[in-house]
Amino acid sequence: MSKVLGIVGEYNPFHNGHLYHLEQSKKITSSTYTVAIMSGNFTQRGSTSLIDKWSKTEAAIQSGIDLVIELPVLYATSSAENFAEGSIKILNSLKVVDYLSFGAETSDIDVLNRFADVLYREPKPYKTILSHELSKGISFPKARENALMFYLNDIRKYANILSSPNNILGIEYLKALKKYKSNIQAISITRYEAGYNDIGYSREYCKRYCNSKYC
Repeated sequence: MSKVLGIVGEYNPFHNGHLYHLEQSKKITSSTYTVAIMSGNFTQRGSTSLIDKWSKTEAAIQSGIDLVIELPVLYATSSAENFAEGSIKILNSLKVVDYLSFGAETSDIDVLNRFADVLYREPKPYKTILSHELSKGISFPKARENALMFYLNDIRKYANILSSPNNILGIEYLKALKKYKSNIQAISITRYEAGYNDIGYSREYCKRYCNSKYC
């Protein structure tokens, strides 16, 4: 039976790191088809995408993705929580997606899932700790991080998880899957960084799609 893989990305632009993630995700899940939820002409930071959405879509499809669905700008330029929820909402609504694969600084999905579970359920002891941390006058993100550390009671094991942006986004994906009671199975791929000066990226991608002063 065919399996469908779901991936979320900005692809600004599509580079060798994205290709590595795509190929590894297909290999691990043995998926036949891949659906990508992709930001359009604006990034999560609110800036204009370096590459227009049509060229990004073409690059993604030529790299092995079968269907690209644009993430509405309301979600695409929002917080990690809203970005993830909008993406999962779309993937789950398709009712054909079997797997979600995301890149993170850690490949230990069980660790990320522990954080997601606490944030989704918000057990009373956690909320009490969070309120106490907020009363110190620190920012909500920092208060939440402290509360999670105290609640999970293993600072040595979890200390570096919330200091990595892609781990945080991965946790939000997992939380959204719980919220929508989705049957989509999530996997995490350790991120492989590809620089702008990578030969495969700069000579091939930019020659075909970019044609700008940045390349």
